[in-house]
Amino acid sequence: MPHRRQFLTTAATALSGASVFGVAPATAASVPCVSTRDHFDENGTLTPENTARSYDTTSDVPVVDTDCVSDLTVFVHGWNKSGSDPEQRALDKITTADTELTENGYDGAVVGYTWDSDKGDGLDFGWDVAQGIAQRNGRKLAQFALDVKRSCPETTLRFVSHSLGAQVAFSALRTLNDRSAWDSLDTTIQTVHPLGAATDNDVPTKETGRATYDAIKAQTGSVYNYHNAADDVLQWAYGTIEFDDALGETGVESDDTPPANYTDRDVESQVGDDHSNYLNTVADDVLGDM
Repeated sequence: MPHRRQFLTTAATALSGASVFGVAPATAASVPCVSTRDHFDENGTLTPENTARSYDTTSDVPVVDTDCVSDLTVFVHGWNKSGSDPEQRALDKITTADTELTENGYDGAVVGYTWDSDKGDGLDFGWDVAQGIAQRNGRKLAQFALDVKRSCPETTLRFVSHSLGAQVAFSALRTLNDRSAWDSLDTTIQTVHPLGAATDNDVPTKETGRATYDAIKAQTGSVYNYHNAADDVLQWAYGTIEFDDALGETGVESDDTPPANYTDRDVESQVGDDHSNYLNTVADDVLGDM
């Protein structure tokens, strides 16, 4: 059997770079973005000039920078450790999300959420650091959601995430579930759509501490998880690093109980074995679930 270091090298390569973000050319993203880039250092520590809830924008984000919109979808990208410009690769993925959702009939506004998914180093190529940063970004995404709903209560708010971005989205839901300011608004995130979620497959269940289970139940209209047993990255890379099955590979762990407003969608026939292929193949399914 190959040494664990070889497995981790293969896993990190698979979970990053072209396997996650494809090989799209480095073009400037025209999609409005919320950004927490460089809010964390290479150790995953919050930098002094930023706070646990702070975020930046491209100055054209609906609601917080401009006028209210009727429907707003936030797309959160996944892990990226490859290439000379990982932020641009993330922006390319955000542009793809906007294009695919719009071309499939979404008439709301799409906002990208770009974060420090490329920080960290070591034997696991920064995977543990990236997970920690993803979890801590949940507070920042939650603050954005709170700011949107405070300014425009009638705006329907949705989250779509890819790969490790699911950990950002689920962390945001748990944060909102503990925020009295959010509770006082008597609102929810209307729909949440994890694509190829790189998080453990028991996370949304009541058998695992209930925090995410309770947050989904109380703070969302519906969650639709698009999973794919043929996903080569989640099969080998996530399983090797975490020694567990990913929610985006199997759906909820067998015999565990998700909340009633959580639904697994098997998209293996559309996506195939390409972890970067979700947005290009299931955007119409996402629109159907909105």
